[in-house]
Amino acid sequence: MKTKTYSRHRGFTLVELIVAMAITASLVVVIMQLTNQGIALWQKVQEDVSTNTSGRVALQIMARDLESFQMKGNNSYEWLFAKTEQDVRGGNVPKGLQIPRSVQFVFFACAPDRNPSVSSSTSLRNNYRQSRAHNMNTQGDVNAVGYRLMYRDQVLNIDASDKEKGIFPIFALYRQVVSPRESFEKLMGQSSLEAAYVPFEKQEEDNFLCENIVELSLVFNIEYVKDDADAESGRVSYDTVSVPVISSTSSTMGKSIMVYGDRIVAGPKTYKNARIVSANMSITVLTEEGVSLIEQVRQKRRRAPKPEEFFRTHTRAFSRSVLLPQPI
Repeated sequence: MKTKTYSRHRGFTLVELIVAMAITASLVVVIMQLTNQGIALWQKVQEDVSTNTSGRVALQIMARDLESFQMKGNNSYEWLFAKTEQDVRGGNVPKGLQIPRSVQFVFFACAPDRNPSVSSSTSLRNNYRQSRAHNMNTQGDVNAVGYRLMYRDQVLNIDASDKEKGIFPIFALYRQVVSPRESFEKLMGQSSLEAAYVPFEKQEEDNFLCENIVELSLVFNIEYVKDDADAESGRVSYDTVSVPVISSTSSTMGKSIMVYGDRIVAGPKTYKNARIVSANMSITVLTEEGVSLIEQVRQKRRRAPKPEEFFRTHTRAFSRSVLLPQPI
């Protein structure tokens, strides 16, 4: 007669349960850390992509305009001016985070994206219709183009210096294109393009180009005739000089550049029979983290960091060189 045998199943002890729970908790912590690192890396990549896009778009448009620079030689008219701005227009910039370098420049160029007949701007379309009504040919492709960096409420289109109404200010680059008709009638053939351009300057939604740009600088490479040219042999020797459009406490050199048909005035020095060969553009773009930090500083929720630390950590720099066409 067979007898039944029963196997005794041994359960987990308390020590084993504690060890298992500790191992499980460790695995959960590791997985959470890896997940957080992955999310942070994804946010970083997304931030870099957004910053790179902003920088490349701004540089590409500026480069295209400068590559189509238009001027005629052998005259005393001004065809381009560029100057530094001591204070970025718009006001209300958070203390300690003022823009280090900002250049305003205006010149004549071909701007096919703002042709009056196809433009999305109501004012340009109206200008085109009025010109057609007067049998005036405004299909020329030469426009006055101006660039300027501002700290402004782009959402409400209000100057940021108005602290009550301008509550959403951002750093922004504005690009303004004057119609061919007005460029020809009121801006070309002027001894001071800067003075003639003032009535046309408007910071409107149509002129908004790119946000979160906190620096804009230019360096012009100028070719000029050397003073020691050999008059008897008829040989003319040339030399080149790079002139940055920046403010300097030690010298006035480089604060502004004015290009005329017969000379170039760079700071205190005048170059006769000169032309701009190329231009080096540099811009600095805020990261999204930097934008958030500035917003907290603006709302006085935290102290402004040291400028050098802030710009080193929360900005990305971009540059590009452009060859300019020779004067006609």
